[in-house]
Amino acid sequence: MSNEKDIESVKVSAGKRTYFLDVKLTREGAKYLKISESKRLEDGNYERHGVMFFEEDINEIVEALLTVLKHFPSIKKDDKSKMEQTKEKFENAYKPWVEEEDLKLTKLFCEGKKPKELSEIFKRNIGAINSRIEKLDLKQKYGV
Repeated sequence: MSNEKDIESVKVSAGKRTYFLDVKLTREGAKYLKISESKRLEDGNYERHGVMFFEEDINEIVEALLTVLKHFPSIKKDDKSKMEQTKEKFENAYKPWVEEEDLKLTKLFCEGKKPKELSEIFKRNIGAINSRIEKLDLKQKYGV
């Protein structure tokens, strides 16, 4: 990518409007999602609007979207989303991590527990466990 702070960008064209979903990094290394709308005006200029969601808020935003999307009948309801399937399999999937869980994860990680076992303990998928281990920088801190 042209900007080292960009992780991924998805463009959605919709008539006179274009939407951009950009995953980016702050200077401090925190991830965030920026959703922007660009609309072509009658005079040929563009009007742009955007909103940013930081990593610690993403789970709540996704939950809220799932709640309101039921009001759009054009969305398929017969197929369960990957998120819904994951939530059925893992009780704590997509819930925010709390400090007590971080401390317990750190302790168990240092004891040598593997992601599969941690997944069962925390009732979260392996990807969530690995992401949290990375976010807490446990491999770097404890060299395990």
